[in-house]
Amino acid sequence: MKVIENRATKDEEKMEIQEMQLKEAKHIAEEADRKYEEVARKLVILEGDIDDL
Repeated sequence: MKVIENRATKDEEKMEIQEMQLKEAKHIAEEADRKYEEVARKLVILEGDIDDL
């Protein structure tokens, strides 16, 4: 029984670590999306400025 409890505890700890890693990965992906959108918007503005020249 003790072996099963130890295994369950290790599995719970591993799951908590993976949940934290997933949360961090989502945060990084969201930040990358925001940066991409900002750069894409600036590119459109600059292309419009070039066309005006």
